[in-house]
Amino acid sequence: MKTVKKWLIAGSGVTALLLVIACNKNNSSTSNPNIPKGQSQVSVYMMDDPIQLAKVLIDIRQITVEVDTAAKQSDADHDDQWDNNYCGWHRDQSNKSVIWDTLSITPGVYDLLQLRNGTDTLLASSLITTGKILKLKITLGSDNTVFTDSATSYPLEVFGPTPWFTVNVSRTNVNSVTNNEFKMWLDFNLSKSVFFFSGQFLLKPYITVFNDVVTAKIQGQVLPNGAGALVTAYNATDTLYAVPFWGGQYLFRGVPAGTYSVNFKGRTGYKDTTLSNIVVDSSRLVKIPTITLHK
Repeated sequence: MKTVKKWLIAGSGVTALLLVIACNKNNSSTSNPNIPKGQSQVSVYMMDDPIQLAKVLIDIRQITVEVDTAAKQSDADHDDQWDNNYCGWHRDQSNKSVIWDTLSITPGVYDLLQLRNGTDTLLASSLITTGKILKLKITLGSDNTVFTDSATSYPLEVFGPTPWFTVNVSRTNVNSVTNNEFKMWLDFNLSKSVFFFSGQFLLKPYITVFNDVVTAKIQGQVLPNGAGALVTAYNATDTLYAVPFWGGQYLFRGVPAGTYSVNFKGRTGYKDTTLSNIVVDSSRLVKIPTITLHK
């Protein structure tokens, strides 16, 4: 249990699990002619920003989408559309237009730390009934594990009475590709999802949805390769983490607009460095000069 205590004292860091979904939106000027009328193509990819654990293995079993078949993806949002008993705009159980559609996924255990800095893997690709997507429901299996080092692993138990969780989807989360394909991204924040309580690791998923096309990015490089730096971008309201590739490259995605400090925390004797007043505007890439850490 010494390794667990060391991990808890060090701080968990953040992992962002990104599910990229291609589907339908009706306000684009073109459409994919290979998609049957009345249906939308949904492709789900998974990406990750790393965490201070050696491995985080997540067992994904099923993904379903809640769709209002009487609405368009471009229709304005209204507060009650995410209610559990929502039947459709001005509808009740007698003429309900809301359905759940199951995606054809590749179920299995995913090592999130293999998917970072924009790397992704195809998780699902399906046709669904055309309409406005209101929610995603992700069902997890029981084979979830965390590794605190290369050889020490612990079960990661799903917290709560059910193995599934839902994520609300708003109109602004969606980026149009054609009028029957669109994309959105899910940010699976493991620093707020994984916690240690009463002798075990627990998973209570914390997910936000964003449109990668209209949110900002921070990109840079930290040297030397052996510094093993953890990069943290933070301000009063947001904190983001990245563990660079071997060449030192890192990338934050879905960064809210604001002014940030970026800290480079070195290991094995390398001294920390912090840059201040990094201004991030929405929908643009901010490139930070290469940082070299010293002992």
